[in-house]
Amino acid sequence: MAVRIYISRDAAAQALGADETTAALQVAAAAKGTSITLTRVGSRGMVWLEPLVEVEDTSGQRIAYGPVTADDVSGLVQAGLFDAAPHPLRLGRVEDMPWFAQQERLTFARVGVIDPVSVDDYLAHGGYAGLQRALGMTGAEIVHEVLESGLRGRGGAAFPTGIKWRTVLEQHSPQKYVVCNADEGDSGTFSDRMLMEGDPLCLIEGMTIAGIAVGATQGYIYLRCEYPHAGHALREAIAAARARGYLGTDVCGSGQAFDLELRMGAGAYICGEETALLESLEGTPISAVKKPRCSKASRASGPRCVTARPCQQSRDCSVSRPSSTTSFRSARCRSFSSAARRTTATSEWVARAARFPSSSRAT
Repeated sequence: MAVRIYISRDAAAQALGADETTAALQVAAAAKGTSITLTRVGSRGMVWLEPLVEVEDTSGQRIAYGPVTADDVSGLVQAGLFDAAPHPLRLGRVEDMPWFAQQERLTFARVGVIDPVSVDDYLAHGGYAGLQRALGMTGAEIVHEVLESGLRGRGGAAFPTGIKWRTVLEQHSPQKYVVCNADEGDSGTFSDRMLMEGDPLCLIEGMTIAGIAVGATQGYIYLRCEYPHAGHALREAIAAARARGYLGTDVCGSGQAFDLELRMGAGAYICGEETALLESLEGTPISAVKKPRCSKASRASGPRCVTARPCQQSRDCSVSRPSSTTSFRSARCRSFSSAARRTTATSEWVARAARFPSSSRAT
């Protein structure tokens, strides 16, 4: 029976040598004649312990070792790594570690636990339960439940998600869109990256629910070019979901259509602002403007519901708890973003500066 080993594929873990550790483990296992099954997962969030290696013992518990460099592998294997034996790098179960044990994970419940691009793993951990229930409801019923849940955007304005969804639902247009702003250009903010790399199917499910709710048949994920690992994970996950019938012209045999496409930005910080992002998607010159409701107004395309980057979802992926703020968190919409506020502030500063002659400005 093969020994199951889990190593993060997260960008931070790879930067710290996770790929080299993975290769060293494969070489050591082959030399020892031990059959192993390596699963690349998302990060548990403890970057100081990356590369983190988890070995499944005979009881099915995952025992962690870390940080494990490629140079540590030989000694670990000799000490009995594949049997989850004691070693100075042995940490025990991640769930028992003080930093982790104090948390109740909702959005990140599956991150670091499942293979991010495996539909089977996602289903085994509660994935797509929300979509299955949503497919048995009308768009108005879904939107009403989102309204009742009190779910709000996380982009800064806390705009009620249900109101934005309802606005799009009420528009009569032959084509509607759901757009995910995954630009995440703020310095030091990586929560969306970790979610897209560690549980991309959560985002895909959320956008699908949003599309079914408002009558959109096409979705776009606008991802910053500085997130190549997230891009790889999303492409793999979208392909896997489409192959299993969770995306396409007949979602889960429901007769309803919704498909997704990943678009990579070119690195322009302004594209974190909603209107600039939509201009970029349409291939027009980028500028931040005083925005209309994008759910109502559009020059070249139909109404669009712009979600506030990756989704938050309830731990059991259920949409059956309208009183819970974590229920049905599979797609979030936002109003004005922090990027828009910064753009406005910069424009005002430039306008003021222009009123003074250059000789009077401080150098």
